[in-house]
Amino acid sequence: MKRDLEIWVFGDHRNHPRDRLTLQVLAKARTLSENTGRVTVVLLGHQMEDIAREYIAYGAQRILMVDHPELAVYRADLFTGMISDLIQEERPDIFLLGASGFGRELAARIAKRIGAGLGADCVSLDWDEQKQMLIASSPAFGGNFLAQICWSSVRPSMATVSPGSFPERPYDKAAHGEIVKVRRDLNQAFSRIRVISSVREPTRSARLEEAKIVVAGGRGMKDLQGFDHIRELSLLLGGEVGATRPAVDAHWTSDEQLIGQTGKSIRPQLLITCGTSGAIQYTAAIRGSGTIVAVNRDPHAPIFKMADFGVVTDALSFLPAFIAEVKGHLFREIADLYRHQVRIGRDQMPVSFGQRIKKLREDRRMSVAEMAEKTGQPPEFIKEVESDSLTPPVSFLLQLSHALQIDPSNFLTEQEKVQIGGKRQEAFVKRTQNYSYRTLTPGAADKHLRSFMVTIEPREKHKMVEYKHPGEEFIFVYKGELELTLGTKVIHLKQGETIHFDSETKHKLRNLSDEKCELIVTLYTP
Repeated sequence: MKRDLEIWVFGDHRNHPRDRLTLQVLAKARTLSENTGRVTVVLLGHQMEDIAREYIAYGAQRILMVDHPELAVYRADLFTGMISDLIQEERPDIFLLGASGFGRELAARIAKRIGAGLGADCVSLDWDEQKQMLIASSPAFGGNFLAQICWSSVRPSMATVSPGSFPERPYDKAAHGEIVKVRRDLNQAFSRIRVISSVREPTRSARLEEAKIVVAGGRGMKDLQGFDHIRELSLLLGGEVGATRPAVDAHWTSDEQLIGQTGKSIRPQLLITCGTSGAIQYTAAIRGSGTIVAVNRDPHAPIFKMADFGVVTDALSFLPAFIAEVKGHLFREIADLYRHQVRIGRDQMPVSFGQRIKKLREDRRMSVAEMAEKTGQPPEFIKEVESDSLTPPVSFLLQLSHALQIDPSNFLTEQEKVQIGGKRQEAFVKRTQNYSYRTLTPGAADKHLRSFMVTIEPREKHKMVEYKHPGEEFIFVYKGELELTLGTKVIHLKQGETIHFDSETKHKLRNLSDEKCELIVTLYTP
């Protein structure tokens, strides 16, 4: 008499709920059972009741749970012994594990211990009802082929499942399932290893298979410097970096970013793939993507057959221009939010200026301290800006544009550019007509960066000419000794010393020496 199919799934909850791999495997197990079998999650750890209920909401019909403080830290030797004993006691038909680093190690140990066959990194799983046999597909020969794998009658049929191969089931809060608590005497010799301490290594990147935006590069990026364009665009878009096998083998990025039958399957809402030809092992892993934008100089490249948008050009020529355009769009959006906030006040926008700054920082994986350092502001200032409790001065936009290497003119409207351009030329002419100003950048009346040699007579104050303009001012004391009054603050500068400040701050200069004081003044106007 044929019994119902019994499928077990290993509950890898180390990074729950961020790690979705177990949920993907669980969803496929429910598909295999076709509601005529039972899907059980094997859960080892400590204080896992909430996680057990989460697994039930995602499709588990039974939880086989071993709860003990000694199991709070994952250990392959201890878990192998306990799960092997459970399998031999209940004899499930199928045992599935996610193909994570730990899952691969655990699966191989258990398969050896119980004498079962193991299929590795499977990207498809089917149950042959007639032959009562599990059939799977797994990459072979470096990912160039898919090998079909069948299991013998020895139970259970074991397989590790490649991340991103299957979508998870919708969350069902009303789902019901059985939680079976299994008691085990951990004084038995499951392990001869004693864990002294355990520290989780921090990670700054999200999981590639969960990313909503992926920017991927292949052989066409040429070298490490070329692949850096992929990283920069990914940071700007708040996405993740992906790569084909040639890029990984060339060590332009890590194996964690590999997309393909030997790597990860992805389902982003947007995939920008550059310098990738479209080999079968790569395209098989991106079929679940939403919108695909492909960049390749070969108009006949296979990647264009599945792309929604194709750009026929050299990726190394296209990406710098595209990145510059993205930066400009990003900064114009920030500037519009800033103007809106200044004009009507806070708490009246769906997305505020501070929220956008915070997202920009988080997308680039910068800490508050890192952004503070790059913009020359204290961390408390950044926190206040991001919480919308402080509206920063315009100079903060200039500092931000410098930090992100974005042309600050992007935050000006066309009208503002014309107005500032006129002011810049007018101020330049007035300065060069004055005897005390000698331009060091002739013909730069309409340029962002201009330099002058300024001369101040002994013990005299300097008569300002158009001191007030948007941007920054840099002063280097070439000769003599200078007194700079910056707002209400008085600063003494000696020969060889320098200072820079917001040009819109009212400032006065006075020569403290008995000889002419000569200064090199550089003006940066956006």
